[in-house]
Amino acid sequence: MRRHGLALCLMLALAACKGDDGGDPKPDGGTDIPDPNDNSNFTRLTLESTPNDQLPLALAVGPNDVVGVAYFFRVSDKNYEIRYLQVVDGQVSQPETVATVQLVYGLSLAFDSAGKPAVAYLGGDNDDTVFWHQSDMAVSFRSGANQWTEEIAVRSSNEAVSTSGPSNQGYLVGINPAIVFDGSKAVVTYRDCHNGQFPQQDWNASDLEVAEGNIGSWTHRVLVAGGDDKQAYGGHISMVVGAGGQPALVHDQIFNSPDGTGSNVLFQRRKADGTWTSPPFPVQTVPNTQKGASLAWDATLGYGIAVLDRLESKLMFISCKGNTGTQCTGKGDWTTPDPVYQSGSGGWYPSLAIDPKTHDPSIAFYICSNSPGANESSCPANDDELRVTTRIEGNWREQLVDANGGVYPKMGYLSSSQRVIAYRLPSNGVLMLAVEK
Repeated sequence: MRRHGLALCLMLALAACKGDDGGDPKPDGGTDIPDPNDNSNFTRLTLESTPNDQLPLALAVGPNDVVGVAYFFRVSDKNYEIRYLQVVDGQVSQPETVATVQLVYGLSLAFDSAGKPAVAYLGGDNDDTVFWHQSDMAVSFRSGANQWTEEIAVRSSNEAVSTSGPSNQGYLVGINPAIVFDGSKAVVTYRDCHNGQFPQQDWNASDLEVAEGNIGSWTHRVLVAGGDDKQAYGGHISMVVGAGGQPALVHDQIFNSPDGTGSNVLFQRRKADGTWTSPPFPVQTVPNTQKGASLAWDATLGYGIAVLDRLESKLMFISCKGNTGTQCTGKGDWTTPDPVYQSGSGGWYPSLAIDPKTHDPSIAFYICSNSPGANESSCPANDDELRVTTRIEGNWREQLVDANGGVYPKMGYLSSSQRVIAYRLPSNGVLMLAVEK
């Protein structure tokens, strides 16, 4: 671990300035200092070498171990491109432009049953508003190299009809979406923030909704409406295809803003008849989830959730078998929170995946600082790291991924049980992919 090896590195540096007997300096003046990443079992690939902002990204592993990465890339003071690239057998493709937007409010990527990727984001038109240059739930489908078709799945709040009157008003849909596929049919969940202006009637009255379909044909449903109880649903969404081939998700609550820090972990799943469990089941009470919980599914382990309590930099894991006898929507269905990491300012931005062969859960996370109380804009370069931890026989075992750190990591598994993690370097926003050796 780099932060525990600084003293050793200093000793090696001093030795490099002297001969083996402490005499004359070596000609190379210190080239014997080891690379901290020598301790990493991951190969790092640069996906986009141009420095950029610290912006959201998404990763998905498709058929034949195609690794897809979608990400925002600032191209001017006002414009961002949504870009897509893929990695096959270690070869990185050229980036493709999916769409150009002015607002950055979440991104999600998934492959359909034919291996074609689709990207969900806040897109479309501005609906005659000044700030919300994009205000629709957009999904872009890829039909071939550099061939993307943008489809507007939702344009207004009243397309998913609720019994709550305030929930049926407005135009701002598509905040922080999540997408999965049911065969060739896209399932897209999103936050409906109505008119996108006021704390109570818009942010705190937000709904969690779903659109299911494909180009030219969509159905809409409210999963939980916040128009009456003002509980700010659908903040940060993580969704997977789970038990019985049905989608399941977790979301948190974001009060008083479109995309601030979240609180609590709420779980819902689609049933075999097409309806969703309701109301959402409160899995965990967490005062500050940072950017939300991460959900994963494995037929042996069941559902797993990794979530950070940002106030204490405490990373936790819980699970639920999730078979037909346990719906994961009742008290006692979920395990007691398992403490994964709590040291300094770390455990941030957790991304959970489950080994398809061993069924062990694994979490990628960012360590900002060895000291508690650090904030996102003050992570010391000598402290920050990207790490991954795996629960093996009940014990969490950490590994170094990148000694240079990694913000917004997103992790998946290849069919070989090798992990792949997309992330941004904290120093400059360069987009990276770590592949387990």
